[in-house]
Amino acid sequence: MEKTRKFVPEGWFKWERPGIDFPFYNDYSVPSWHGGLLLGVSLFVAIALNVSVFLPLDRSIFKIIVVFLIPLVTLLYVAHGNLGTIIKKPRLGDIPLIIVVVVLDILYSFAMGAFLQLALGIQTHANAAFGETLDIGFFALLFVQLFGEELFKTNMLLGCFLLLFRKTGNRKSAIVIATFVTLLVFGLAHYAAYGSIVQILLIQGLGSIICLFAYIKTKNMLVTYVAHLIIDLIPFGMAALGALAVNTTTLMVLF
Repeated sequence: MEKTRKFVPEGWFKWERPGIDFPFYNDYSVPSWHGGLLLGVSLFVAIALNVSVFLPLDRSIFKIIVVFLIPLVTLLYVAHGNLGTIIKKPRLGDIPLIIVVVVLDILYSFAMGAFLQLALGIQTHANAAFGETLDIGFFALLFVQLFGEELFKTNMLLGCFLLLFRKTGNRKSAIVIATFVTLLVFGLAHYAAYGSIVQILLIQGLGSIICLFAYIKTKNMLVTYVAHLIIDLIPFGMAALGALAVNTTTLMVLF
């Protein structure tokens, strides 16, 4: 019996989940300047994360306002308050996709880090957050911050995509270019945290293609958020457990 081919609309990639499209770009009730707003606010967040005038602020307040609230308010303004434009009801098929994204992201980071250090002699750096106290407050803030980071990427992608599509009418090329711009800006946003241009472009920037692919495939930011959360919780969780083990050993010695 011949297998029925899945219908792929014109301008779509074959691996995109059928029936669910990106918001805004082909809805002409959404003006083009809304795309510019999403893009501009994302650029502001990237700059604020690296400009020294913002860095002396309390880190918790800074992350909540700049990384979480500003992208969220911008998205809700463009979406008329409907967060469902980017967050969908999860599917069973999302579980294996999240697992694949997590595994590939970790493998890519290790492989690229080894390549930079062993082949190119470029020293990679750990996230500056490892110097912070890894307590309950840190992990609560991490949940908020990573949601903001995914909003940052999604807003950047959708804003850039909207502007490019309205200009060219070519859905595929608009997605490709918007993806490249998003990866570049997202990577550069990490400069203050890592201090190495090569590292942030190849690991934090280019490496984010794995999570971004999951969003483009599903149009569901919940998938990329959960994957990103797991990816970051693994090293921070291990570091927290390591610190706990050290503290426990110290107490045993002292008492």
